[in-house]
Amino acid sequence: MSRSVAESGLLAAARPRYLWLMRPTRYSMIASLLLALSACGGATPEAATPPTPPTTATTPAPAPSTEAPKAAESPAAPEASAAPVAPPAPAHDIWSDDLSKEGKVAFMKKNVMPEMGPIFKGYDAKRYGEFGCKTCHGPKFKDPKEFLPALTFKDGKITAFAEKPQLAKFMAEQVLPHMVTALGVKPMDPVTHTGFGCNGCHTVKMK
Repeated sequence: MSRSVAESGLLAAARPRYLWLMRPTRYSMIASLLLALSACGGATPEAATPPTPPTTATTPAPAPSTEAPKAAESPAAPEASAAPVAPPAPAHDIWSDDLSKEGKVAFMKKNVMPEMGPIFKGYDAKRYGEFGCKTCHGPKFKDPKEFLPALTFKDGKITAFAEKPQLAKFMAEQVLPHMVTALGVKPMDPVTHTGFGCNGCHTVKMK
């Protein structure tokens, strides 16, 4: 019993010192607890606001087309290799003194006879009813200048216009222009004196 009392007395004597030794530790624990609470329970940071995307101009959608869709064009077929094309033939045959005798006869039958026959028959059907090669070349088929009557050129004009005015007018206004067409040549130019004129079929004597 006396031992228990003695131990109690020792504990009572030692308590103030024990409490003093524990005080710093307790304060340290309280400080640590306050720091932890301030770290966990502090104010929550505001969430970052995402940047506003830039405003872009809105392009209106195209209006729906009212036209019916066109059918797809089929690709053009490749051109076949063609043979060389000959140049086009002249609009009219052209007379040449260099033609052969056979060539001249063929030219007259093809071009001169169809052109000049109606002209002569229209002027005098009775006289020129049988218009043909002999009309200008004679029965022996000579050069027209050797068969047809010669013309006389005097004082700047052909005398036949005064001697036989009706026939001369027909020759000048009908025969000459149609012969130019039939031969495919150019008419006489009074300035250059070139081309087809009365001297193309007649001998012209100058006085």
